Amino acid sequence: MKINTRSITLAATLTALCAVSGAMPYVFFLPVAVAASTLSLGTVAFVGLAFGCISLAYCFVMPASVVSVAFVQAPYIAILPRIAAALVAFGVFKLMCKLLKTDVDGKHARARRAAASSVSAAFGSIANTAIVIGLLVAIMPESEMGGVTVIAYVPTMLISGVIECVCMAALTPPIALTLDKYVLKKRKKPSDKAVPTEQTEPNAKKTQGADKI
Repeated sequence: MKINTRSITLAATLTALCAVSGAMPYVFFLPVAVAASTLSLGTVAFVGLAFGCISLAYCFVMPASVVSVAFVQAPYIAILPRIAAALVAFGVFKLMCKLLKTDVDGKHARARRAAASSVSAAFGSIANTAIVIGLLVAIMPESEMGGVTVIAYVPTMLISGVIECVCMAALTPPIALTLDKYVLKKRKKPSDKAVPTEQTEPNAKKTQGADKI
């Protein structure tokens, strides 16, 4: 995918939205999921980096749980998994596009692309939750806040991760498809089933000749 002015503008907008979505539960990953379904690999990684940095900033400004304490103590746990999750979402989206042949126009083309976007968002969300929890348990298991340790907080993180996954799968496709159509203005390749007009004209002339006879 070529990086143009529209893509850069969209990437900047999604980066800014990371700061807004961070204040809302279960949709923090949404800007990254949308980026994975609409932008190039490098741009998606950048949005993932911004997502990680902003989530770390929230931990300093508004520490909400033991996870915030762990992120402050080990900032790379807040940043690296978010970049990895963004790349996972991008890779899954490209794979699903190939499997579903979303680049070819035709019946249910929009539904196929929506399905690819939904699966991509779900996998990205799962990767984000799994990598963050894995690193926290492996590196910062004894970090605590208000007497609650990371280990004790794992069930809460898992439940939040499941809810986030469902939200990402449901919310990402309509947003991504709208951006594709009205902002990025992507065009699909014509379907192979379409018959060119030039090939049908001789047949039409033969039919007219047969009628005259």
